[in-house]
Amino acid sequence: MNSFRPLQAVAMSSLCCSLAVSAADWACWRGVDGLGISTEKTVPLSWSKEKNLAWKVSLPGRGASSPIVVGKRIYLTTQTPDQGMHLLALDPETGALVWDTEIARGKLHAHELHNMATPTAVSDGRHVWVLFGTGDLACVGADGHIAWQRNLVKEFGPLKTNHGYGSSPMLDGNRLFVVRMHQGADSYVMAVDAKTGKDLWKKDRSNAAREEGKDSYSSPVFHRHGGKLEVVVAGAEVLNAYNPSNGDVVWSVSGLDVAHPYGRTIAGPTAGEGVVVAVASGFQNRGYTVGIKAGGHGDITTTHSLWKSTRYSADCPTPVIVGGHLFSIRDDGMASCLNLKTGEALWQERLFTENVKVSPVVAAGRVYFTSGRGNTAVVAATPKFELLSRNELNEDTLATPAVSGGRVYLRTEGGLYCFNGR
Repeated sequence: MNSFRPLQAVAMSSLCCSLAVSAADWACWRGVDGLGISTEKTVPLSWSKEKNLAWKVSLPGRGASSPIVVGKRIYLTTQTPDQGMHLLALDPETGALVWDTEIARGKLHAHELHNMATPTAVSDGRHVWVLFGTGDLACVGADGHIAWQRNLVKEFGPLKTNHGYGSSPMLDGNRLFVVRMHQGADSYVMAVDAKTGKDLWKKDRSNAAREEGKDSYSSPVFHRHGGKLEVVVAGAEVLNAYNPSNGDVVWSVSGLDVAHPYGRTIAGPTAGEGVVVAVASGFQNRGYTVGIKAGGHGDITTTHSLWKSTRYSADCPTPVIVGGHLFSIRDDGMASCLNLKTGEALWQERLFTENVKVSPVVAAGRVYFTSGRGNTAVVAATPKFELLSRNELNEDTLATPAVSGGRVYLRTEGGLYCFNGR
């Protein structure tokens, strides 16, 4: 393809986000498989700008992407005031900048809350793959050198969303998965060869949604069922699972429309314990959440539907599954716990009065809810509500925290924080 940079000779790792270098790695958006679950036990319960703070560093530019942590590196994307799109590598022990690679320059339309550095990077420990809101997709070596690069907007046409691009790529072995769902003519799910950047397969996803309902800012997740991996994608009023090897649709749930004109999908799907969950836009609390029984084939809209919940649906934050329960938070700060199998509400509590766009994560038997002001409420991951701590930073953020090596990494407009739980 004409938009490629010359491919450098690089040794590619067979590891992936779903099989990270070690159990302590947080190698993509929301960690292993994109599901927001950490298996670590020594994660800090409480922190502040003075308490349990290992370090804090300022960052060049700004962005809504989350940090990822792989081995001895933190990777983070940012957009500088001169419209430069950068990948940063930092030392997780000190926060020191190891290198800063500019990937491209440019700017497309985006909501004022975010910019081109919204998608989160993904890494296998030897390379890092980044995607920006301009369509710039690149593979960068652990030394900061660009291995290959292409621009998806130049190749496949303009991006026509009302709020800009926000979906993060996912990696499985040598396959890098990218989705684009918008009001333009070419919505798709595709797999790219992580080693060369060339297309492996590309499937049309131009569903029959109306107007803004065609827009999706959600990221794909991996679901494992019956020994097989599925790439689960939500948006344009449809929830699909794709075969990662060839892009064939394994199963599909349709009809996820909402009764208002702002039906775009921001919250991503999640999966676990035999259930796949999707959120139909909860804008102004008018959306709903559905639970789907895993393991189907073909159109499973009616055959595998478990429940539908209308009171507890988020607009932006993606829910998390743990211990037979679904934990979610609405943008207005109301958090809830639902029975994963039945959708029964077990509790609903107001955690914040400020706006919430950040997705919750789970570690050490706790759910970490972070508000748009960088304040985190830690709740027991149980069917009985128990608030364990409140941790205040009071700095704007859209970035979901990363959990790695007994630490919590949290990006705000003020910089990157590392809180130590050891």
